[in-house]
Amino acid sequence: MKVELKLVLKTHDHIYEILNTIKNAGFNATIISSESLRHAVDFAPGDSHFMNLRQLEQKEFMERMFCFFVVDESRLDELKTVIREATQNFTTIKGFMYSRKIEDFEGSIK
Repeated sequence: MKVELKLVLKTHDHIYEILNTIKNAGFNATIISSESLRHAVDFAPGDSHFMNLRQLEQKEFMERMFCFFVVDESRLDELKTVIREATQNFTTIKGFMYSRKIEDFEGSIK
C-alpha cells in the first residue's frame, strides 16, 4: 500500500543540506514554495504574489517549503526517521509532517 507524507519546512540556510539528505536516502518528492496565510495578507495591495523568473532560475524558496512524498508503507518509518534526524526533530528548522494512507494509487512515476 502507498502512503503520502506531507512535510512543511520553514525556509532555512541549510535547506539544501536537508533536501540532499532526504534524496540520498533514496526518497523523492514534489516541492512547492509556499507562504503562510498571515504572511500573504501582510503584502500591500500593489505587491505581487507571483514568483519571477529569477526566483525559479536561482531556486529561491519563499517563506515555507511544502514537500509531497508518496512512498510504500514499508518505507514510511524510514522516511520519517531521515526527516527527524535532518531537522533534529524540527528544532534546527521549524516545520511539521503528517502522513495518510492512499486507498487508490495508479501511475508510472516513482
